[in-house]
Amino acid sequence: MKFFAFIVLGLALLELSSARRYERCELARELAAYGFPHSQLPDWICLVENESYFDTYAVSPKNTDGSRDWGLFQINDRYWCRGSYPNGKNMCGFNCQTILYTDLGYQIDCIKKIFKIHGFEAWNGWKTKCRGKNLPSLDYCFRP
Repeated sequence: MKFFAFIVLGLALLELSSARRYERCELARELAAYGFPHSQLPDWICLVENESYFDTYAVSPKNTDGSRDWGLFQINDRYWCRGSYPNGKNMCGFNCQTILYTDLGYQIDCIKKIFKIHGFEAWNGWKTKCRGKNLPSLDYCFRP
């Protein structure tokens, strides 16, 4: 029984160890590598800073409609991934918990889909903290 408890604890710690907090330039370079236009990077960085504080393991408290937002980009489980919202649409086709433990691939495909439909307007953090603001350049992130 002790051995089983040790294994369960080890797996839980392994899951938590894959969660991470990005640095601003690190995320900007990774998004650029995924093909995001440099002109949009300040908006994406501002969005992530205000939605998840660069934390890949972020899960919001319940929203007023009962849904939750998951991961670095706070992807909502009412529409985009399968989470705690009953009868959510799962338009990105994955379990929300998956994005807490994996690389950005799942999230990137999903946020590109969200962005194509709604632009940055899909994210309240962007609307309240980034829209219409003179956001700082991230050019320094790409200098040798």
